[in-house]
Amino acid sequence: MKMTKTNAGYTMIELLVAMMLSGIALSVVATDFSHTVHQRFDMEQVAETQQAVSAALTFVSQELRQAGACLPQLGDFTALGGVDSGNRDSITLRIGKTDPGSLVCIRTVSTAPSLAGSSSLTVLNSSGFEVGQYVYLTRIAGQGSTFIVAAVGVESITVEGALDADYLTGSGVYAIEERTYSIDDSGPSPILTVAVDDGDPEPLAKGIEVFNVRYRLDPCEPCVTVDLPADNAEWRIVREVELTVAAQTDRPMQGGSVHVVEERTTIKPRNLI
Repeated sequence: MKMTKTNAGYTMIELLVAMMLSGIALSVVATDFSHTVHQRFDMEQVAETQQAVSAALTFVSQELRQAGACLPQLGDFTALGGVDSGNRDSITLRIGKTDPGSLVCIRTVSTAPSLAGSSSLTVLNSSGFEVGQYVYLTRIAGQGSTFIVAAVGVESITVEGALDADYLTGSGVYAIEERTYSIDDSGPSPILTVAVDDGDPEPLAKGIEVFNVRYRLDPCEPCVTVDLPADNAEWRIVREVELTVAAQTDRPMQGGSVHVVEERTTIKPRNLI
């Protein structure tokens, strides 16, 4: 009698080979998935870093263009100030305040003399001036000083402390705001901050490693570029500000190194021209 062979299933060797091939396929899929996840994470990190740099550069540039607005164009007033700290500078902008509704500059003139040591000024119109606000007072000769408003009357403004000199009839009174931009590196990640009128610094952009400010002085062209004007005379001939902002990703990329984003721009404050 002839026996027929039946198919009893897969052999052990066939099963082992199948398992090995399945493992290789799964490993390839897992590796590819992991690479895709890391690549997407890297792209998100770069995008966030780029956004932080662009936002910081745009915001400071817009403010710089307003430096000196509604404030004295003559005399010893300076619309800019700063500190040179290598790649982590600070810059102070002085901008005249405006009425929120009409956008008219908030300024007036004195209508009577105010002597040194006193604290009150008689003015033509005190509209728009507020307690706690900074004011810049100019003397006829062009000198001036900054004070803090202590009280406001219908036709009077009282400042904190005492006047440093005699302010004669016709002295200018300007509502002013000071904004200082600097890097706070006290935490795990450096933060670009802004402080208004010597108040507490408020965070503006996280991860900013470089905030480098340089100044181009008249006469142009070519302009003389300095890291910091030497004195008030040089501050008054600043015509352009060169600003470099850079940040790096919070974590290393797939290659093991962080990605750095850097942008540079030159701003010409139209109120300093």
